[in-house]
Amino acid sequence: MPRIGILSDIHGNLEAFEAVLNQIKADGVDHVVQLGDIVGYNANPRECLLLARENGIESVLGNHDLAILEPAVAEGFNVLAYQALHYSDGQLTDEDRRYLEGLPRRRVLLARYLLCHGTPENVESYILHAFQAKRVFNLLHKKYSAIRICFFGHTHMQRVWIKDERGKVFSPLTTPRALSLEDGKLYLINPGSVGQPRQGNNHAHYLIFDAESEMLHFRTVPYDIRKAQRKIRKAGLPEYLALRLADGV
Repeated sequence: MPRIGILSDIHGNLEAFEAVLNQIKADGVDHVVQLGDIVGYNANPRECLLLARENGIESVLGNHDLAILEPAVAEGFNVLAYQALHYSDGQLTDEDRRYLEGLPRRRVLLARYLLCHGTPENVESYILHAFQAKRVFNLLHKKYSAIRICFFGHTHMQRVWIKDERGKVFSPLTTPRALSLEDGKLYLINPGSVGQPRQGNNHAHYLIFDAESEMLHFRTVPYDIRKAQRKIRKAGLPEYLALRLADGV
């Protein structure tokens, strides 16, 4: 069984994306998947889409990706996200849009792991609280009974939600750097964001999953934030989008 690099929320941050891919290759990962939102917020959406295609990365559709295809989705964005989405839209080619059109909203990997952006049913929904995690665990039970591990993105935070044998749903207060998944438990797992982490740590976030041992390794890697910030400013994007990269929020 392979070692899998799991990424999410690249959001047009080419410097962060390249840093993660370089580290993943050094770690000897066999396969890379991406949980949505290649575009948005940062200055290089097209370059990130190209890099994902060139590296054969299996992806699912994120809500910002969807907003490129269905502009009405962006009407629910905050003003910063809306302005950045408009910028991304202007950068993309017809080929880029065809690539996004071909992305599914969910994938099943190796017949046993579910990949999605927000939740398996909705790319725009969040899993931030226990009641939201419970809803998704119930959905897995009803519609994906063969699945006990679901990888999701969208929140930009590394997080694990666990449903134990008694039905209790909880999340560790601090996400461990490594976690061995146990038989009999269900898991919702977020690798964090490559391009716009929001945990007070400005490194690019991702995880490595060993599918044989079912061991998670949460990782971060530094990247050239100043270069990414210069590109944001040169593109005329809102200043806060540059500032927040340095703070990891």
